[in-house]
Amino acid sequence: MRLWRTIAALLLFCATSIALAEPIKLIVPTAAGGGTDGFFCVLAKEATPFFKDPIVVINVPGAGGTIGVAQMVHSSPDGQTLAAVWLGPVTVSPHTMKVAYTPNDYIPVIQLTSAPYVFCVHPDFAATEGKSFIEELRKNPDKYTYGDDGAGGPGQLAAERIFRAMKVKARDIPYKGAGETLTGFLGKHIDIYVGSVPPILQYAQTGRANCVLLSSADKIASLPSASGLRELGIPDEELILWRGVLAPKGTPPGKIAELEVGFEKAASAPATRKFLDDAGEQLLIRKGAALRQYIDKEYEALGKLAKALNLTPQ
Repeated sequence: MRLWRTIAALLLFCATSIALAEPIKLIVPTAAGGGTDGFFCVLAKEATPFFKDPIVVINVPGAGGTIGVAQMVHSSPDGQTLAAVWLGPVTVSPHTMKVAYTPNDYIPVIQLTSAPYVFCVHPDFAATEGKSFIEELRKNPDKYTYGDDGAGGPGQLAAERIFRAMKVKARDIPYKGAGETLTGFLGKHIDIYVGSVPPILQYAQTGRANCVLLSSADKIASLPSASGLRELGIPDEELILWRGVLAPKGTPPGKIAELEVGFEKAASAPATRKFLDDAGEQLLIRKGAALRQYIDKEYEALGKLAKALNLTPQ
């Protein structure tokens, strides 16, 4: 509840700032009020002092975030129109639906956050950590069901990327998001919760769920019993929820550098760090060639996975 109160308080900043003249337009390709919108509202407020122009958050929801990204890539490449994204419309949706852009149509400015997807089971499940979880799946192919954020969503791709690397099978039951997945899990309609950390955290802390595996290479402090993929020997199969900023192709290098500096400073502000702590996310900065390489590698890997799962648009 504390996180959602924070998000609600920030909506006033996002809404009233639209009246300002000639701002930097930060397109958030989701509806107002969610975690991505809340984070970028905080970031925009904290970043405004570091730029000559004020920052306005503009929500452009639809088609898994791809409508907002398309609007950004077709904007003037002057650094005044940006997209505030998560991995979905960047490395996932282009393989599962037809989109009006390619990776060559934008410049990755900066990555700011990182959060794993988590795999949790019921207390009576015959596994307590990652290796025994995988071994149980291996002994019982297709016996267990897992819920995720929908067919072709990041949760399903994170799960299937791991399962295929470890040569195990479980049955996918798609839901519309982590909230619905949690309800299905708590009602014992599915055996395995696959989703973001915050919805399941209180149930893990009270013993109603045992979180055994993360989609990140390494462990996290909030779920010390959950194994990272490095423990399974497959750190390169990591798929995390990340958030970052994109600019249109052709934006001048000097402007990109200015944006990097301003957003990195804003990401280190106390208000931004508090938001991330409350959301169970970590600050992770990538930029320049390192970010482009990261996105291109993830884009290629998820393209191959979507094709193998028959998720590509017909």
